[in-house]
Amino acid sequence: MSKNIRALSARLIKDKTLFEALNETAGNTGSLSHKQLSDISDERLLPPGVLLGTISFYDFLKPDNSGKRAYVCNGTCCMLSGKQEAARSKLSKRFSADEIGEATCLGHCYKGGAFWEENTTYDEGSGSGSESASIPFYSKAPRSLYANEITDVNHFYQVALLEQNKILEELSRSYLRGRGGAGFLFADKLAACTQASVTQGGEKYVVCNGDEGDPGAFSDRYLLEQQPHRVLAGMLAAGLVAGAKTGFVYIRAEYPAAQTRMAEAIDAFEKTTVHMQTGFQFRIVRGAGSYICGEETALLNSIEGLRPEVRTRPPYPAQEGLFGQPTLLSNVETFAAIPWILEHGGADFAAIGTEESAGTKLLSLDYNFNIPGVHEVEMGVPLETVIYEYGGGFRSPVKALQIGGPLGSVLPMDKIAALSLDYESFSQEGFLLGHASIVTIPQSFPMIDFLRHLFSFMAEESCGKCLPCRLGTSKGHMMLEKASRDSPIDNVVFDDLLETLELGSLCGLGSGLPLPVHNILTYFSAELSDYFDKEITAP
Repeated sequence: MSKNIRALSARLIKDKTLFEALNETAGNTGSLSHKQLSDISDERLLPPGVLLGTISFYDFLKPDNSGKRAYVCNGTCCMLSGKQEAARSKLSKRFSADEIGEATCLGHCYKGGAFWEENTTYDEGSGSGSESASIPFYSKAPRSLYANEITDVNHFYQVALLEQNKILEELSRSYLRGRGGAGFLFADKLAACTQASVTQGGEKYVVCNGDEGDPGAFSDRYLLEQQPHRVLAGMLAAGLVAGAKTGFVYIRAEYPAAQTRMAEAIDAFEKTTVHMQTGFQFRIVRGAGSYICGEETALLNSIEGLRPEVRTRPPYPAQEGLFGQPTLLSNVETFAAIPWILEHGGADFAAIGTEESAGTKLLSLDYNFNIPGVHEVEMGVPLETVIYEYGGGFRSPVKALQIGGPLGSVLPMDKIAALSLDYESFSQEGFLLGHASIVTIPQSFPMIDFLRHLFSFMAEESCGKCLPCRLGTSKGHMMLEKASRDSPIDNVVFDDLLETLELGSLCGLGSGLPLPVHNILTYFSAELSDYFDKEITAP
């Protein structure tokens, strides 16, 4: 069935994809009527039930949210900031309770108390009619990739016209690793897509993953809103090497300003001589509220109009991606780094940072830092320097840091001195750097409640395709909600649950959750001992 829907969606791609049609028809109403579904069904030759199955997956399309006009952020930072009720109170003065929903992380983690209203996002420093100010940006790297302003757009895109072998060579020399969290070498991914062959008269694609759904992360939002030409130029250069002529920029619905800025940048690109020379086309795809779309294969399914469930791999997107064709897919920050590499050379990029973790990295520091915002730092810098020098320390006492989102790491403050900002030191200490967003966990916040929050988030956002994740996240959430001093959790059952999630899940949502849970159980065992029936031991 998935392949049939994919083929039908691809057949009408020149007009609009199935997902674009569903999103466009829904507008800001919250869902589609039965007549609208029926009309699209007739046009696309698909049963209405298939379309209903798709829209029911998304926060901003599912029938349960029809009529919602505003959303309060329920992400980790807004929860920890204690500002959610103030945001809800603001909205309640203009909307009824039935018109107010909840959305997972609006990317205002540097302020807290975020809310979405009539396709615009705000935070506690702004209000209705006054969109939030730009994200604060600080470059602490000895050589910045993003500090210099782009003054001549036409000249800027010329970097993509280098000889294709030269581009691949420089990217290989740079040792650029994907900035989305996994850390794969970008040149290897690009080479694989370049060597892949299209099938059935199709074409290759390049896709930018702008579905930055991890609570605590907003560096991609910064780039999409304030550096969109760097993102597009990186996609263009890599896409031309791979043999693509079309680039899709997938931007989450929770980032309306990013969609506007990117549309403006595409308009400017289409007026350049580079566009006329290459004929390359960019298309923006607006998300509809689903955390799992940050997983690359779920994102591809989303663009096609399928339910955004993860795909089994292999085949990988480089061989069989969007509409079944070879697809180069990477995240926003990875593409944004490419123009600098091509302008200055891969060796210069590799000279920044460490041998295994080259270049600079954008960090998202949350509201509880004295200097919150996006910080560009050199890879390999001591974590203590990031926390106390660049971030200025904390506004209130902190007992732990969540780094890399809900599937990243949770580390106690006494571990900071042993870590530097690179993949290797984190791995050696049993942590994961991920995309390196940093969320502060206040001294006063109970770790049992943080565990409950993690499992609640994952149970809500699981795509449901594989049984270990679908049932395991819900089971873990139920166990933690019931846990008390009078009714502790069975350690053996809980450990078995974590092992099943880690080994049996199809993607990183289920298999990645055990890492931060084990971090919490290991380093905060004394605080949690009353909630488990046996002494907690390190895995």
